[in-house]
Amino acid sequence: MKVALTTALLALTIAPVFGQSESAPAAGAYALTVNYDRPGLNVPHWQIKITPHSPAEYTGKPLKGTDPGIVFFALSRQGSDRLGDLMARSHDLQPCESKTKGLANMGQKSVEYAPVGGTAVQCSYNYTENKPLSEALDYVLGIVDTVQTGTELERLHRYDRLGLDAAMIQLLADAKAGHAVELGAIRPTLQSLTADVLLLDRVRAHAQQLLDMAEPDKGTLQSKE
Repeated sequence: MKVALTTALLALTIAPVFGQSESAPAAGAYALTVNYDRPGLNVPHWQIKITPHSPAEYTGKPLKGTDPGIVFFALSRQGSDRLGDLMARSHDLQPCESKTKGLANMGQKSVEYAPVGGTAVQCSYNYTENKPLSEALDYVLGIVDTVQTGTELERLHRYDRLGLDAAMIQLLADAKAGHAVELGAIRPTLQSLTADVLLLDRVRAHAQQLLDMAEPDKGTLQSKE
């Protein structure tokens, strides 16, 4: 798993992050909270929250490195809609845990989902055969990868600029492979790298390339549209 970011993850939240005016939630608005536990990782526990009227939040304390505290970030409209669609098709998170025996530990995921005006449902599993639920969690894992890496990029920018080169190469590879998503969540970090003329040209070029790959909007409320 990549390292941690300055913005915070797993009760996911969506809101007016960059001075956007607040609006009423849409019919498909929702709240989603995900907790992930897997001993042995540098961040053995993290959480992401998404709600209709707030920025998304990430929390995850690494065993090594700086605790970023709560990282607030914006989800793209595309990402918000994708998660909302997948969760709506998850049949209230059922089936949840696979009945297959002897599976390896893939990390315990605890999910709480509540459509606005609907009933909250919960589910905890190591592995699920519920395809929409699995796809939604894969997307959340990709968000976490991005946010954690963004936190590490900020640390490297401050304390170890030479270490940025390898970190940026890895992030670019992860983004191209689809393992790191919602690059707009670390937009301010990437912008600070492109603007720093003291960094290696390759680092700045990679930061700009990632910005170009980022979702076109900087994040949004779950809106009526």
